[in-house]
Amino acid sequence: MTIMPLRIAYKYPACEVPATQNENSHYTCDDNGEVQCLPGWMGDLCDVPMCRKGCHPLQGYCKRPGECRCKLGFYGDRCDKCIALPGCQHGYCNSSFECICHEGWDGLFCSELRYRPVFSPLRCRLGWAGELCQECQVLPGCQHGYCTKPLECRCNEGWTGLICQTPICAESCHKDRGYCRKPGECRCKVGWWGNNCDQCYPYPGCVHGNCNRPWECNCEPGWGGMLCDQELTYCENNKGLCENGATCVSLTEEDGNYRCLCKEGYTGRNCEVMKVVQTEPTTTAATTTSAATKPPETSESNETGEKKTVKKQKA
Repeated sequence: MTIMPLRIAYKYPACEVPATQNENSHYTCDDNGEVQCLPGWMGDLCDVPMCRKGCHPLQGYCKRPGECRCKLGFYGDRCDKCIALPGCQHGYCNSSFECICHEGWDGLFCSELRYRPVFSPLRCRLGWAGELCQECQVLPGCQHGYCTKPLECRCNEGWTGLICQTPICAESCHKDRGYCRKPGECRCKVGWWGNNCDQCYPYPGCVHGNCNRPWECNCEPGWGGMLCDQELTYCENNKGLCENGATCVSLTEEDGNYRCLCKEGYTGRNCEVMKVVQTEPTTTAATTTSAATKPPETSESNETGEKKTVKKQKA
């Protein structure tokens, strides 16, 4: 007995039954029932996005193709830069939230001179810099922002987020179907298109159909089939199929070619059978009352063996 590989066992159920896919599906099915991943996706069920080329494999990740999101403590286009310990003044980092002092500096924040010269320069308090300590220091990791007070990160126009790392997309860009990498733009997620990313791509090969969500193929009136490429004219070509005033609806050959919409009181494939309405007998109140008040009868035998009926009177 041949054992089907696990990869195929997962792929076939996804394509063996034609079904409407939602916008979270990132694959199409070929004629052999195999899953074909859409651009930017990989994995057995095409549910793993391919990150931007060069994105750090350990310090970055992505939720959709082509992006590179940084894990906590890292920043940069490729997430290859670490964020030093907040308040680190004369140091650097090799991993997140470190403060490795430059030569001549010491202390937790590398703010203490290891060798004090005869004329020591002015030492700034935490969050301040410059010869006269009049320049504020931004929050470590602040990407597109500035400060008006120590360790602040006020975002420049078009940016948002704790460290001003998130661009603000075009106002008309669909919030769920679009995204942006720089302020004011609108990029569409897989399966959507248009200036505002509000139009979907139909199922590949869909002929006479449209979509409400990506990869759908909803047929226009008069068309059927998985790709809406079968013209439904069976009723027009075969008059008189439905009887007793029923309406004929053309279907695909797989669905039986046609269906009759029967009027009330009829049933059957062609609405040729009249429904039988059964009525139950009813008893009147007078009959019920008469039967209830009728005195019981008993049978007695006389001397000759003949039976006679005797009515018992009510007490």
